[in-house]
Amino acid sequence: MTARAGEVGARVLTKVANARPGETRAMLWAFGYFFCLLCSYYILRPLRDEMGISGGVDKLPWLFTVTFLVMLLAVPSFGWAVARFTRRRLIPITYRFFAMNLVLFFVLLRAAEDDPVVARAFFVWVSVFNLFVVSVFWSFMADIFSTEQGRRLFGFIAAGGSVGAILGPSITAALVGPLGAVNLLLVSAALLEAAVLCVRRLLRGPAGEAAPAEGPDREGRAIGGGLLAGITEVARSPYLLGICG
Repeated sequence: MTARAGEVGARVLTKVANARPGETRAMLWAFGYFFCLLCSYYILRPLRDEMGISGGVDKLPWLFTVTFLVMLLAVPSFGWAVARFTRRRLIPITYRFFAMNLVLFFVLLRAAEDDPVVARAFFVWVSVFNLFVVSVFWSFMADIFSTEQGRRLFGFIAAGGSVGAILGPSITAALVGPLGAVNLLLVSAALLEAAVLCVRRLLRGPAGEAAPAEGPDREGRAIGGGLLAGITEVARSPYLLGICG
């Protein structure tokens, strides 16, 4: 009975998402991957905004300028890594690096929650974090799905991000009272680890589930396109700019 229900569900999902046989599993893992990323970010976003405003609204233009400068420094470094490391290594390392940063901010904010320097650093960090994790996601998607698959499947996959963007602030509102704002950083870090799990499942899938043209050795190749490919994917779409802002 359970297997039959699963088959029916798969057929319905295939029709709704315009997926073809063999694509459903990879599409669902990609959906979950984007959900985890944007849910993680949208848990942090209210905290980021509060910390940015706490230093004075007049300081916000300065903080955005610093964010832009940090991105200018970070993008070439990441581009260097993208060209040299495999997906299996680089993507989990990237998300776990950001998760470790969240743990570090958790410690700093627990020790000095009202420190304006820490608050401003957190504001800049979250803004950079947002662009990086989303751009890495779309670079990865563009690399493992063919162009033809992307036209059919990316709408459904992007909906995972929409669900995460809706649920993230709700989680913040529900848990900020009982847990405290600072402890939500650990919830966000846990979601990044869940995103790593989704990445690993995408990489382990049988050849043909994600990008048939690449063959079974696709997980051993360096990420194609680099971070700028992901930024371009976001910049082309007003929809993605809206949910990732």
